[in-house]
Amino acid sequence: MTSDQKQEITEILEQFGLGAKDREAYLALLRRGQTTISPLASDLRVPPTTAQSVIQRLIKLGLVEVTKRKSRSVYAAHDPIRLKRLVEKQLQEVSRIVPWLQELRGGAGGTSKIRVYYRERMTDIFQQALAAKSKQVFEIVAAKDLQDILGEKFHFTKRRVVAGVRLKSLRIEAHEIKKYSRSAHVRELREARFLPREMDFRCSVMFWDDTVAFFTTKTEGLAWTVWSPELRKMLEQIFGMMWSVSRKMETAGE
Repeated sequence: MTSDQKQEITEILEQFGLGAKDREAYLALLRRGQTTISPLASDLRVPPTTAQSVIQRLIKLGLVEVTKRKSRSVYAAHDPIRLKRLVEKQLQEVSRIVPWLQELRGGAGGTSKIRVYYRERMTDIFQQALAAKSKQVFEIVAAKDLQDILGEKFHFTKRRVVAGVRLKSLRIEAHEIKKYSRSAHVRELREARFLPREMDFRCSVMFWDDTVAFFTTKTEGLAWTVWSPELRKMLEQIFGMMWSVSRKMETAGE
């Protein structure tokens, strides 16, 4: 292992909260495989009680496992892939609370707040929609253009269903991406209608709770959210009027 690799390992492990002895113990366990506390204390050049404290920190971080062999505790480092999984878990947890924190920030003082998103950050808005407290999202959408923004890997519908968030959708027939069966609409918690055929715009609007999101096309690469109870109320009334003049969405075979 080169000095640059060692330095990079040190820097990354520091980001996980590992101090010098923690890092030394973790690397020693990777090299040794299973071991008891005395050999590890010898590697670390510390008393067994100190080594035990280090081990307990690593266990708490999820990097080390302990098993019993007769009357002795045996320690082993988990597969280093665990580090990646810990980061992924932390990212999921942070993603879940970010919309709530943004709501606190956006709602301060009861005034409207605007936040602008560019290109690759536009998917952050859909993460916020998944956390809708009302479990209901409305959209007026050019589906093909919105899918271009999301990309194939985001899977908004699957995530929305898992989150139990219903969708009420007004759609542009000319920009639809596929046909849906009645059972698919039910399964995917969706109500949908086609807007009058003369409508052919390419932008989209979504709203939930007291947040309204506007999307241009992927080419323009711009979206923004507005926290505004009054704007949301106005759009909900406009949505209801448009829903009443829209037609049933043609469906695929069951």
